[in-house]
Amino acid sequence: MPRRYEKEIEEIIDRDERRTRRSERVRSVSRRISVPRASLSLSPGNLMLVGLVLVIAGLIVSSLFVLLASIGALVFIAGYIMYFTRSRSPRYEKRWRGEVIDFQDSWSNRFRRFFNRRR
Repeated sequence: MPRRYEKEIEEIIDRDERRTRRSERVRSVSRRISVPRASLSLSPGNLMLVGLVLVIAGLIVSSLFVLLASIGALVFIAGYIMYFTRSRSPRYEKRWRGEVIDFQDSWSNRFRRFFNRRR
């Protein structure tokens, strides 16, 4: 008769095998179903482009110039501000076994980073 811990290990292995088989099925199905979608993102460049298009449309349609040009200018300025306020790279989170690791920013770490940056 197997010991209790051996039985638990076998149960864990069985569950893991079932989970991997299920995830493989889902992956194979999702590959067949995947449809490319056009993603519309709200980036600073897109906002500035929309602002310019609105201003140009206002020049073409002279009866709505004031309205389209003012909205276009506001959207362009919003895109310009977003360009400088958003971070350049996505925030990187250090993780260990699925948990976020948050190191305290001590004076020694700041000191080390200061000298490593100068190399």
